[in-house]
Amino acid sequence: MTCRKRFLTLTSAILIVFSALFAQQKDRVANLMEELTNAHGPSGFEGPVREIFVREMRAAGAEISTDGLGSVIAKVKGTADQPRIMVDAHLDEVGMMVRYITPDGYIKFQTLGGWADQTLIDQRWVIMTRKGPIHAVSGMLDGHLADPGKEAFESTKVFMDVGARSKADAEALGIRTGDPIAPWSPFTILANNRYAAKAWDDRVGLVIQVEVLRRMKERGIRPPNTLYLTGTVQEELGLRGAYTTSYIVKPHLGIALEVGIAIDYPGPTLEQAQQRLGGGPGIHLFDSSMLPNLKLRDFFFQVAADKRIPLQTDLVARYGQDAAAMQMHAGGTPSINYVVPTRYTHAHTGIIDRADFDQAVDLLVEILTRLDAKTVNEISRF
Repeated sequence: MTCRKRFLTLTSAILIVFSALFAQQKDRVANLMEELTNAHGPSGFEGPVREIFVREMRAAGAEISTDGLGSVIAKVKGTADQPRIMVDAHLDEVGMMVRYITPDGYIKFQTLGGWADQTLIDQRWVIMTRKGPIHAVSGMLDGHLADPGKEAFESTKVFMDVGARSKADAEALGIRTGDPIAPWSPFTILANNRYAAKAWDDRVGLVIQVEVLRRMKERGIRPPNTLYLTGTVQEELGLRGAYTTSYIVKPHLGIALEVGIAIDYPGPTLEQAQQRLGGGPGIHLFDSSMLPNLKLRDFFFQVAADKRIPLQTDLVARYGQDAAAMQMHAGGTPSINYVVPTRYTHAHTGIIDRADFDQAVDLLVEILTRLDAKTVNEISRF
């Protein structure tokens, strides 16, 4: 065997060992995170994510129904029919839609949800067509041609390149106006048990819901209430699914599960947000869509202190979430936004800390087992 062949054989063996070690790092939670974040579900096109969520909720013993928009309502009966506790996470992610195809076969798009223009350039995407997924790269003026001092990052100048030679060529691939487009960013485990993936907003909330039910089932816990764990659609387009599911559930208390805005990296300031990875889960004291119920806020603080779980707080001006829809249901519902700190939201790849997730589940299990009728009545009373 030549030296080159020995080197290649040794290299292959090392890669196999490292692949095995990587696989061992993923438990049931990480595997579900990988499956859900890799699934594509832009606003209005949540089908692949909904299928996974329904499967997991059924396996955990929930009764499943849907609303007219495609949101999922997973009902879990506890030791009492009331109060009705709605725990919400949204199925959709920020994405795009095919607007039109140019004569040369390039794809122009409509954004679905909030994107910063500069995050759109030179990224990989998947167009979900009737013939299957088509991979694309977002292009712009070449770096050797652009004037850094003059070129503006405007979404109207960005386009998708699927390798087509013409409009007819692109259409032959199955691409049509209105097809959804999702970021392509596979789940990856980083150092210190931190996870990188697309769509943590709000797949992290969906995984919390699943893991909370799993733990309750494994421990034989029946909450003193009826839980409605909802996977809502079109949150990124105006909290639409949360409004329709709230109308059906008629909750006595609402908890939205979301991403927090971590700023523990160069650039952001404490005037913009306050959370960091590894600091535990958090609650929002303010965002542009709502203020939380003050007694419910204090209830979270008290339970977190009792269980010695760190609880971060945040105030984020440019942020909206489903608790606002629950809060405004009927005559008003005590509601709060409960989050896992996340870096780089509304972009191709975000990062969470697994310890923050686990503590978020621990605290929520304890919260839900204490929300009996008396406690909810006290929270609701002014």
